[in-house]
Amino acid sequence: MNTLKKILSVVVPLAILFTACNPNEELYDTLDNMQKPHNEGIEYTLADADYTRFGGFIEQNLAFSDAFPAMGFIPDVLKVRFVTLRQESSAMVTYNHFLLHPDWWDAGFGYELTDADYAYMQTPAGHFTQENPPQDNIPFWLQKEYPGAHEDDQKKIIYNYMSEGEIIQNLGTYEFDGENWILIDNIEDIPYVGYELTSEDYENFGGSIARFGNFSENYPSETHLPVFLKNLLPYAVAEEEQVVKYRYHDGSQVRQMIDKFHFDGIQWEKVPYTEERTEQYIFGQLGWAFDPTVTFQMGWSDYMYLAEIDPIPHETFTDFGYYYGASAFFRNFDIRLIARRLNTDDDGNYRDHELGKIYENEGSDAAIDEMMRRIKEEGIIKLLQHKFPDATPQVGGIDVHYIVHFETFADNWVRNYPVAEYICVAAGNPPMFELIE
Repeated sequence: MNTLKKILSVVVPLAILFTACNPNEELYDTLDNMQKPHNEGIEYTLADADYTRFGGFIEQNLAFSDAFPAMGFIPDVLKVRFVTLRQESSAMVTYNHFLLHPDWWDAGFGYELTDADYAYMQTPAGHFTQENPPQDNIPFWLQKEYPGAHEDDQKKIIYNYMSEGEIIQNLGTYEFDGENWILIDNIEDIPYVGYELTSEDYENFGGSIARFGNFSENYPSETHLPVFLKNLLPYAVAEEEQVVKYRYHDGSQVRQMIDKFHFDGIQWEKVPYTEERTEQYIFGQLGWAFDPTVTFQMGWSDYMYLAEIDPIPHETFTDFGYYYGASAFFRNFDIRLIARRLNTDDDGNYRDHELGKIYENEGSDAAIDEMMRRIKEEGIIKLLQHKFPDATPQVGGIDVHYIVHFETFADNWVRNYPVAEYICVAAGNPPMFELIE
């Protein structure tokens, strides 16, 4: 008995000791249970180091391009930068995209008509229209301006034109046939009016630039043109832009170059051949991946656009229309039946005849259903076509979804916040969208 007591007196404390020496097992279990996947929505702008890690074109230009799309590289950046983020995380990533054909390459270069020129052509509004076309006016103005013109002489004229309620700038090329000026080419809606350096401009630079009539590696344009622009445009204001066409010797030949410059209020700077773009990425089962989903909350300009195109505009307020019910002032869709949508004119007729008929024949619920149908199946689709004219069904092989948040304001001061989801089913002018939820 004494022997048993002695054995127990050794074994029991050892058992307790071994049990007590394993507290980490319980601690580790607790920590493991706490380590649930960490998800978060973040915003991140790529740094130079993010580009240089890929080498080649991307490192050289600190930008992605059509040939090296961001979606193929940004997942690796996010994986390294945000190691704690896991499934259901999202990231709005801003990056540089190299422009293979920037829009300023399509600038127009020529003589831009002045107010005095329009007045001479009896076009006091300062623009031409379909009823008063430029080809009926500019040839006679050219006769006055260039009385000594020779056959085959050409002049490029930049003029204002009213198209679908908007004034755009077109570039017309006219050629003298010996008697009359004939329009031989016309480019519509040029993005910029550019300035092309003249022989006199090169002369004023002096030195090698004046001698050869071009810039070069030793005499770069980005060094000389900012000073030139400051003299050419002494009254430029901050944020002004100017496109310049000039000659450049690349070591083997002289090339025509077109660059855009930006004025920051103090000096002119050459605009790089990159633009900032922002895309969404999500963390799924396979890690980070590009997500082309577009999500936005309708704002003042969105409601205002629908008010402006409303088939039944308000008789007084330009920021509201009866058909869609978009109210820019209140930033919502007003679906109040009695208070607003079933207003009548002086003769007692509903301003929205169709809605009034539904209300009288089928009741208020049917009328509200019709208003929501118009909003989701007509109005917002027109808004998407306006906001995303270049929309395509897929980006990088992935279907593009558009999730739109908006507000409705109903009778009895009831506010609701519906969400509608769409997909682009066809690119075009305009692109086609379809409501899916």
